[in-house]
Amino acid sequence: YLINLCLLIIRQNKKMFKRGGDSQSGPQFVALVGCGPAGMMLLHALAHKKKTLDPSSKEYKNLPTITCYEQASSPGGVWRKYSKGAEPGDDIVMYDDMWCNTPKEMMEFNDYTFDDHFKSPTPSFLSRKDVLDYLLARNSADGALDDVKFKHSVQMVKYQSNKFVVTVVDGTSGKTKNETFDRCIWAAGVQATPEKPSELLEMLQEYTGKVIHSSEARETFEDDVKGKRVMIIGDSSSAEDLALRAVKLGVEKVYICARSGEGAAYSTGCWPNKKVTALFGLPYKVVKETGFKVQAVYWSEKRQRYRRDDDEETVKVKDIDMVILATGYGCNLNMIDDSLKFDPDCEWQAPKGWIMDNNALTISLGNVDHSSNLDIGATCYPDVYRYLLISNPNMIYLTETEDTETPLIDLDVAAWLVLSYLTGQTDVPKEKEMIKANQKQLEAEMQIPFLRLAMDSVYADELDELGDDHWSENPNDERSLILGKQAAIFKAERLARDMKTSGYPVDFGKPSKLSSTGENFVNLLVASEAIRASMTKESGDSKWRTYRDADPNVFKSLYTETASVQLPARWLDIDPAHSFKK
Repeated sequence: YLINLCLLIIRQNKKMFKRGGDSQSGPQFVALVGCGPAGMMLLHALAHKKKTLDPSSKEYKNLPTITCYEQASSPGGVWRKYSKGAEPGDDIVMYDDMWCNTPKEMMEFNDYTFDDHFKSPTPSFLSRKDVLDYLLARNSADGALDDVKFKHSVQMVKYQSNKFVVTVVDGTSGKTKNETFDRCIWAAGVQATPEKPSELLEMLQEYTGKVIHSSEARETFEDDVKGKRVMIIGDSSSAEDLALRAVKLGVEKVYICARSGEGAAYSTGCWPNKKVTALFGLPYKVVKETGFKVQAVYWSEKRQRYRRDDDEETVKVKDIDMVILATGYGCNLNMIDDSLKFDPDCEWQAPKGWIMDNNALTISLGNVDHSSNLDIGATCYPDVYRYLLISNPNMIYLTETEDTETPLIDLDVAAWLVLSYLTGQTDVPKEKEMIKANQKQLEAEMQIPFLRLAMDSVYADELDELGDDHWSENPNDERSLILGKQAAIFKAERLARDMKTSGYPVDFGKPSKLSSTGENFVNLLVASEAIRASMTKESGDSKWRTYRDADPNVFKSLYTETASVQLPARWLDIDPAHSFKK
């Protein structure tokens, strides 16, 4: 039989902890680990409360005292500027000339808009530098970041005698000390450490070219790709950005290898100068030192792993100069005691007899039996209830899910919800209620076909078997558009729920009825997906157009209704270090 590991851990930990968070007894002393976007947003929310509340009010007096530890010398997390030879703690996983894959309208704050920041309309897609400047300008307002303990590395967080004991090293003095807190918030980010799958590294041992992770595509990248042939393993946003970056820098050819075919890079309709080819499959064998055999894979429910699909033709790729692992990132939980860790890869099970509601795909697929073990979704970790660790809700995980398209907005709303827990404004449910609510949320997400794809490998394989000529492969088919919007509405409704609970100063409506702002947010999500699919090889501008060159009129601010403007030049011709801040 199969046991849900996440719930087993919860039951084991139940005996170890006195449950907290059921009542508020005065202001809380809180440790905050990390001053990236999540940490900054929580401190900004706290500063906002201090500024707007009456100091004599009960709510003001219940505001927590938050001590933020950041191992780097500055705020910003992964968005910070890369510096060669950086000191320990200042390492980052983002390269300097990265551009965003998400329209800026999907990461705008209501209390500090892009009009406030740039003073004039700007294009939808911004550089890393511009986003960092925007994040810092907004979240440092009212002295929110003044008391952050930079160059302080958290070594260990333990829970003892109903208190958190946090061991911290001061990077300046070298001294180590223990601090005690009522609650602890982990905000160190889900993209902290590069993931390099062991099976890929083993396969690449016979390869004689250069191998890097996407996080290492830095100062030598132009020399590595100019006039070269490159293979990128993975089809996520980082693969998409690196492929475009390589084209801009003069690459001869890029091959993108996609395991699932569900990533942003694989769904792009065409690439500039036909320099990028997306392959459905993974490399499994090195041929003549610099070549590869690539074959599609499928999920084996019996063996609970991916296997090569022998029914699909093997593709041979020759003369690859460099391989880039766009295989994602993991959480850095090394400083958290095992009993307090959440599991970012936690699997869960749907109940026996669970059936998907009829939808546009039912006629083609029928009722597909779900996988015995299901992955996390786009809105919920199985062992974390709305940012609270179920086994000990005094341990809080202020983080987005890995599949979100709007991480900054998600985190800002989450920061307000977390603060509402800390002040006693929002009650903490009982353990059974949290487990039940999470199960309900995950099952509801499984009812959304385009979201179930990421959760259920069996369902994804069944859909793939329908073939390239099925209507679901056409993003402009009315049925595909309906299913895409359904997924966007589900995500917006989850944000609407948390906005209501926390008193967030934006109203998306409620899950059963979105407000006009919530509906506009849904339209942004849909438009963001559509711009990639709208590019075709037959269009006259396919030699140079990227999704960042798309019609800007489809993106408007949720708060000012300001429309984006066209890029000042073709994106391929724009200086990678370009900034729109005057």
